[in-house]
Amino acid sequence: FCRRLIDEGVFVNPVVSPAVDKGAALLRLSLMATHTEDEIHKAMDIMVKVGRELGVIPA
Repeated sequence: FCRRLIDEGVFVNPVVSPAVDKGAALLRLSLMATHTEDEIHKAMDIMVKVGRELGVIPA
């Protein structure tokens, strides 16, 4: 999932076991005050698209 997001231009860091419970992996995003609202919405749209393609987010 993280690799696909990076390939789509959205930089994320995975948080996986043992930092979180097994099966409860997270994505860590870094936002800055210079990110525009449009950039944030675009990143969210890409995350949803990739998540649905991979079956992580229900269609």
